Amino acid sequence: MKGMLLSAVCAAAALAASTSAQAAPYRFVLTGTNTIKFVLDSSPTPTASSLGNYFQISGVTGTVDNVANTFELGFGGVALLPSNFQLSNSTYTISIFSTGDILFTGTEAAPTFKLGTFNLVSQLPGVSDYSLTISAVPEPASWAMLLAGFGALGMAARRRSDRTVRVRFNA
Repeated sequence: MKGMLLSAVCAAAALAASTSAQAAPYRFVLTGTNTIKFVLDSSPTPTASSLGNYFQISGVTGTVDNVANTFELGFGGVALLPSNFQLSNSTYTISIFSTGDILFTGTEAAPTFKLGTFNLVSQLPGVSDYSLTISAVPEPASWAMLLAGFGALGMAARRRSDRTVRVRFNA
């Protein structure tokens, strides 16, 4: 009974600690000639936007082939099908197009990125095509709940192994 009460208290504490965030972080991995990685909120606030055309996000930090960089990102909307994606800074300018999938839902002023892997076709001669993978990044509360669950399983397994079974035979 005491163990069940402790389990219930732990479960309630884990649920209370795991509040949902408004915008979860998403990891972007762009692979092609270079490997480019950065993290954005699932629903970012654009630096600039044009309704029906595009939105832009400035000052995004990430890496190009594991070297730190800061980027300007542009995402095309419905009017620019196939959806335009552009990444630029003082060293790199990559302008590529999706093969028909728009990379976000909502409007250009309030976008929400889609999860998945998208094939991006280059519009520049001599520039290879890219693949863009957008995946969710686990929040710290999720990791805490996972570790608490493993701890609870370990405690339960340990308690069960401490029990001694006695068998008595009557002759």
